[in-house]
Formats: sequence, C-alpha cells, structure tokens
Amino acid sequence: MAWLGWALAAFVFMGLGNIGMKAAGQRGLDPAGVLFWVVVGEVPLAVLYWAFRGRSGAAPGAVAWALGAGLATALALIFVNESFARGGRTAIVIGIMNANFLLVALLAFLFFREHLQPSRLVGLAATFMGLWLMAR
Repeated sequence: MAWLGWALAAFVFMGLGNIGMKAAGQRGLDPAGVLFWVVVGEVPLAVLYWAFRGRSGAAPGAVAWALGAGLATALALIFVNESFARGGRTAIVIGIMNANFLLVALLAFLFFREHLQPSRLVGLAATFMGLWLMAR
C-alpha cells in the first residue's frame, strides 16, 4: 500500500489549500483573485514536478485528458470560490466539493471497470447521507 501515504499527503495539502482559499476571500480577495493566486502558486511547483517526473513523447490523447482535467479543476475552483464569496460555510462547501468521489467511483466503474463492492457502495451511501445531514 505504498500509495496510501501519498493519498494521505494529498488529503492534508488539499485541506490546507481549501482553508487558504477561504481565508484569502475573507481577507478581501475576490473569487477571481483567489483563483489567480492559487494558479500562480501552483505553476512553479507543477513545472518542477514535471521536470523531475515528466516523460517525453506522451500520446496526444493522454495530453488532451490531462488538459481537460485541468480545465475541470479550474472550473471547480471557480465554483468553490464563488460559493465562499456568497456565504457558503467552509466545511459544507468543501465537504460537498470533495464528495466528488461519488461521481469518480461511478465513472471509474463505467470507464475503467473498477469494481464497486457492496461495502464500498454502503460507504458511498453513508457519505451522501452525511453530506445531506451537514447541509441541513
């Protein structure tokens, strides 16, 4: 399970990033400014990571999927920052946004044939119910 440490690190840093976006908005930065500075912060690290781990000769289809993922992520950040700016409570907004794994699980099943065991379906349902309870 070498992947688990990396996933937990992503959990921590995404949480810190989400709190940082909310804090920036509360300190007067408009949603577009928050996204702009988030991207400015991401680009140097992304370039260094790509230089360290990047591989040449990627198939155009793979690059297209990555670019599409980047656009979807940017749109998600636009929507989450607009939600913050319109009074969304941090835990609820981020809880809903990060529950995207419900959609990911379904799409992974459809596109990649990843299995959805009954215990995982119960967990997904419990997550959905928890979000509903939080949002009330």
